[in-house]
Amino acid sequence: MTQRLQDPPMPLDVPDVKTLIDEFLEDQRSLTAVERFARVHQQHQAPLLESHYRHLIPLSTPRPGEQYAFEVDLDRCSGCKGCVTACHSLNGLDDGESWRDVGILVGAAAASAVSQRPWETKSHARGIPCSTESHASPMANALHQTVTTACHHCVEPGCLLGCPVLAYDKDPITGIVRHLDDQCIGCSYCILKCPYEVPKYSASRGIVRKCDMCHGRLAQGEAPACVQACPNEAIRITLVRPEVVRQLNADSVQGENPWLPDSPQPSITLPTTRYLTKRKSSQLKAADHDRLKPQPPHWPLVWMLLLTQMAVGLLAGAAALLFQPIQPSSAALLLAAWFTLHVGLAASVFHLGQPLRAWRAFLGWRTSWMSREIMAFGALSGSTSLALTCVGLSELGWVVPSVFLAGSTLTALGLGLLAVFTSVMIYVDTHRPCWNSTTTAVRFFGQSGLLGSAGAAVVAGWIHWLTNKPPGVAVAFAGIAFAIRSALFAWDRVSLSRALADPKHPRHRSAKLEASCFGAVLAWRRTLYVISTITGALAIGNLAGIGPLWATISLTSTLASSLMERFLFFAAAHSPKMPGIP
Repeated sequence: MTQRLQDPPMPLDVPDVKTLIDEFLEDQRSLTAVERFARVHQQHQAPLLESHYRHLIPLSTPRPGEQYAFEVDLDRCSGCKGCVTACHSLNGLDDGESWRDVGILVGAAAASAVSQRPWETKSHARGIPCSTESHASPMANALHQTVTTACHHCVEPGCLLGCPVLAYDKDPITGIVRHLDDQCIGCSYCILKCPYEVPKYSASRGIVRKCDMCHGRLAQGEAPACVQACPNEAIRITLVRPEVVRQLNADSVQGENPWLPDSPQPSITLPTTRYLTKRKSSQLKAADHDRLKPQPPHWPLVWMLLLTQMAVGLLAGAAALLFQPIQPSSAALLLAAWFTLHVGLAASVFHLGQPLRAWRAFLGWRTSWMSREIMAFGALSGSTSLALTCVGLSELGWVVPSVFLAGSTLTALGLGLLAVFTSVMIYVDTHRPCWNSTTTAVRFFGQSGLLGSAGAAVVAGWIHWLTNKPPGVAVAFAGIAFAIRSALFAWDRVSLSRALADPKHPRHRSAKLEASCFGAVLAWRRTLYVISTITGALAIGNLAGIGPLWATISLTSTLASSLMERFLFFAAAHSPKMPGIP
């Protein structure tokens, strides 16, 4: 039996009406992913996680006479390095690059609720005085305390004052010290100037970079990456008064640190970071206090310093011959000085990460000794070229007044001594104990005299030997080199022995580093001293009539020993730093 299928009923005329859901779907189909993201976040007038960190940053921007600063509660810091990870991730740092570090303090502590430093300003984050005090009875206990540290945005930042190209800026409103990447030439002098090892060199970029307190986030009312990431709320941003920081730290003396145990003296740069703890002890030490760590040798600077100082010594030799009739040895000494100087200056370029930007190195002349050194050596280059030209024209038969000849040479010598002085001040200004003014000046000026006189003995000796003239001038230069070499060697040995024997000596830890890590270098220096002294004596006596040969051997061994001395100057340069991990 079959059943007839009926046709479907005809649809009724229904008006085309869109529901609210239809409108939403059509709207979503027309939006891009970026527009959807923006629409969602436009609904939030404040950052999504504001409720989690709003009490960790000030309620307002700094008022006149205030600036932002880190505040670290050492009792809350667990050393988890969440702050390090967040800083690395949110700032897009390279592998191995870190703007925040975590160290450890160890020792015995007494429990007391006195803050590490008595600040007179109020914490705008909590609305209570930053300095709190409790009269709980002290109780001795062992202490293992972690310390998180980044840039301290100092009142007188050493990085800013030392930069030769003005690549640092301290914001006049927030007080944040920022690094201007497009200005940096990669000289790394700010690394030496900062006692806290804050600026970090990026080899891939050829510049230095550092923490800027996530100033862009703070400007939008958002906490920096490290503040947001700390699970224990050990880090916060507070407001401090620079004049109070200056008053508390400017009078600190050697051996007494009112800021953080076993760390650099705060009077150097006046750091604004505030460390709080209820446990105080003057016996705390960094966990890596006894670790001796060699420093980078800075080979381009080793060659630059030695060769430029040798050039100044050769200029002194040329000046010593001014009051004699013009002779080939004086012109040869000026030529040797000019050549040595410019080879040394060329070597310094290899120390720069961005050498094509080095032309602006004069910009920081008001505060930077490096800018002053570069300007002094630039003037020395011009004056040496002028003096060499005058002597050369005189040798060619041109009539050059003797006063002009003497004036150009003496001017070059004066500028050379000034340039060596600026080199001394570059390292003295870092406030490293091992680079104090006396030690650095003796080394730099002593090497100028030693290498200059030894080089002059070689140049004058060969000139006189080739022209069949008596070697009187060459013998005199060899005798001066012999005397300076002996005096420097004796001074260096006595200084090293005293530094090793006295734990309070400024060079004690550097001397320990030399003795424990570079014993072979010290042994080689002694051997080279013996060789250069014996051959120098043979040059003075002109043994077998080959005095220039003995002088050349003496100069070679002296230069090798000087290279080792300057290597130790950098590689064994210990200085106080922030607590680290053993």
